[in-house]
Amino acid sequence: MKHLLLLLIGFTISASAQISSTDTATPVSTEKTYRSPEVDLKPQVKDGNYTMSMFISENFKFPPAIKNKKIIIFTSFIVETDGTMTDIKAFSINVKDLIKTDVVKIATQEEKINEADQIETMKGEAVRVLKSFKKAWEPALKEGKPVRCMYNYPIHFNIE
Repeated sequence: MKHLLLLLIGFTISASAQISSTDTATPVSTEKTYRSPEVDLKPQVKDGNYTMSMFISENFKFPPAIKNKKIIIFTSFIVETDGTMTDIKAFSINVKDLIKTDVVKIATQEEKINEADQIETMKGEAVRVLKSFKKAWEPALKEGKPVRCMYNYPIHFNIE
């Protein structure tokens, strides 16, 4: 029964609707959008990619009921030729227990449902934080020219 409930919660999380955000002030580009394997040089944050990880860790607001979880939020966005980020999305979330659930238990069914809801809200929080990241990017290069590039960025958390 416990395993079925965890599978159900996991399915609910993975089958949820995609949360996306597109800045309406940015016009939709008609230029081709490349994927990372198609470009000669992938986009990079000008100050170093670690600055985005640091920014996320300093600005991400965690739901209060989340404990004992290893979480990966899968996000994507487009790095434009001017070095800005657009079309920011959080499209999936993967959740695992840090310690087996037979050691650390959630007491009630209501708490399990609440936890699943709070985990789902983390996708929206990931979009919010990425939208507020304003550091410039070096755009991807294809044949020496800057091009639009889809960038996938997994966000990892271990919540004890």
